[in-house]
Amino acid sequence: MAHLPVPPHSLFLLFLAVHVFLACHGSPLPPSNAYNDSVCLESFRCGSVDIRYPFYLSNSTEAAPDYTSYSCGYTDLKIFCQGEGATAIAILQLGQDELHNYTVLNIFYENHAIILRDTEALISGGKCPTVSHNVTFDREWLNYTDSLEELTFFFGCYSDHQPPDSLVETFQIDCKGFNPPAGSGDGVSFVFTSEEGNVSREYELAEYCKRKVIVPVLEKNALRSGPLVLPRDYGVVLEQGFELEWKQSKEQQCNLCEESRKGLCAYNEKKEFLSCLCSGGICSSSDATAAYPKPPSSGKSFTTGLSI
Repeated sequence: MAHLPVPPHSLFLLFLAVHVFLACHGSPLPPSNAYNDSVCLESFRCGSVDIRYPFYLSNSTEAAPDYTSYSCGYTDLKIFCQGEGATAIAILQLGQDELHNYTVLNIFYENHAIILRDTEALISGGKCPTVSHNVTFDREWLNYTDSLEELTFFFGCYSDHQPPDSLVETFQIDCKGFNPPAGSGDGVSFVFTSEEGNVSREYELAEYCKRKVIVPVLEKNALRSGPLVLPRDYGVVLEQGFELEWKQSKEQQCNLCEESRKGLCAYNEKKEFLSCLCSGGICSSSDATAAYPKPPSSGKSFTTGLSI
């Protein structure tokens, strides 16, 4: 009995089905033709900042019908590049109940550290910025470093009587053009570091002030000159930003993908691991590791060598 020739498009569909099965291992991941590897750049420059995995550009996501959109890195490390050329600004959003914009000043990939500053505060006040919110973020991938120092702001204080002279002389914000955040009411404002000896004063202020905001800064900048910097030059300290570190994903499949040095971990908006993205399409974490064995340990931090 003669066999009819198999149409070429049927062979392609069969190959695609097998590829998807091997890549997904039963997981609901998008097929390789749903992944456009041109959007997951190995690196790109936004202004003066070099952006690489596990950070990724905000528009580096793709979605195919009936599949979940994915990122080219860790969900919380999405960079919005505002503007073009040398004047472009890299923005990372942080927050839990509400997202806020933070300007990326620098990224140190060897140390897994990133320097950020509050974009909204510096825009709003110039040399006399107004901080209106605490810094919050999910600790799954991000955390503070040992460089942490905190500035505690009190707004709307002593609106009905004069504050003690000791507070006015040392901690009151007296910056020309300063405006407290909306809703703080009348009164004066103060700023403290977390140095020992300030705690009792902060407890005292909590009773006489309407609003309290705590923000991180770099310790070396906040304490370098004591009262000569605070409260008069608190804006300079805020402008220098603060430091966070990122941690490697705890997801085992992602670890295998990264150790292959040929894969990027894709996550969805719920921070769920989706797949290992390799040059030319999606590959399984185990396949990537088998195809690209882990190189001898050099004692250095992991960096991805993906070339797309």
